[in-house]
Amino acid sequence: MVLFSAPDAVREIFRLDPAIAPAGRSWEFLRPFAGPHSILLLDGEEHVRERRLLTGPFHGEPMRALTPVVAALARAELDTWSGRVVALARMRKLTLEIILRVVFGATGERERLELRDAIEETLGGVRSPPRMLAMALVQRDLGPRSPWGSFRVAVERFDALLLALIARRRAEHAAGTGGLRKSVLTLLLDQRDADGRPASDRQLRDQLVALLVGGHDSTAASLAWAFERLAHHPSVQARLTEGDPSYLDAVVKEVLRVRPALTIAPRLLLQPVRIAGCALPARVQVAACLWLAMRREDLWPAAGAFRPERWLEGPPADSMSWIPFGGGVRRCAGAPFAEMEMREVLRAAAHLRLRPVRAQAERARRSMLVVTPRRGGELLVG
Repeated sequence: MVLFSAPDAVREIFRLDPAIAPAGRSWEFLRPFAGPHSILLLDGEEHVRERRLLTGPFHGEPMRALTPVVAALARAELDTWSGRVVALARMRKLTLEIILRVVFGATGERERLELRDAIEETLGGVRSPPRMLAMALVQRDLGPRSPWGSFRVAVERFDALLLALIARRRAEHAAGTGGLRKSVLTLLLDQRDADGRPASDRQLRDQLVALLVGGHDSTAASLAWAFERLAHHPSVQARLTEGDPSYLDAVVKEVLRVRPALTIAPRLLLQPVRIAGCALPARVQVAACLWLAMRREDLWPAAGAFRPERWLEGPPADSMSWIPFGGGVRRCAGAPFAEMEMREVLRAAAHLRLRPVRAQAERARRSMLVVTPRRGGELLVG
């Protein structure tokens, strides 16, 4: 794998023809869970078609309609914080609840409980890199206790629950009996492809799983880093209490810059290419390194420092130097939702007094596809 971080090189990578450098090939190990219709795995016209169906709910009025629900769930969670808190665990719980209610539209307590258990069982099998590697190398069902066998059983249970939920929401939608159950799923039911056809249940299932994979652990990790950074920067906490939306947005952007949850955006080269003057052969993975791109000292003065005010001063940075969600046609379709979610959670936390458990900043560790605080973002609240 060859990594690049300079903006012009990153731009070249994001503009590579998917016929020459498909991004989906780099995520094949997710296929058993993501599904064949997932935008994570597709390239070219198929990817564009599925992406077009998926992005509708994340702009304009549909997004504004979902924001109050996210805000209410954030307030309910943050109001329980007192004493010692491990932010990552609490944010995983919150982001999953937001996905269940706001994305999946699971309003019933039993619906959410069953889906929550099935999701945790499924993701628990792939959050450990050694376990994920073992499953990728030995994709054989050696019984329900084997890594692959237990993972397959978990995915089948999750699929049955999610497809049943989709069928119920589709029937309610068709009959006009869904009431106030506004969610990303109900919005997706209204989407049509270029030929005017609605998405099938399996397509909807794969779209929802893409949002789950892209928006649960990654957003929880980003929020855990946000709380870890805020605990070490009381002046930033104090300014957040003033309620300035521009500063809140700057805090979100700075968290995503200085502690990105994802580290690379890879492409598999099927043909030789030149990137930034470097000749690269076929079968090599080429990647924009998100972590390095957003920590270049030549583009970000005092790059390792957490300084939200940098977003309110001077000219804007090159767009290819701030890429926490990737870029080009592969930029995360749910990025606007993730940023809104972070803003609402941090807005709900503005009244809290956060202190670190230890004086040293937490180091990073990998969990599944994301980078999290090593101790989970330990805080003292109050």
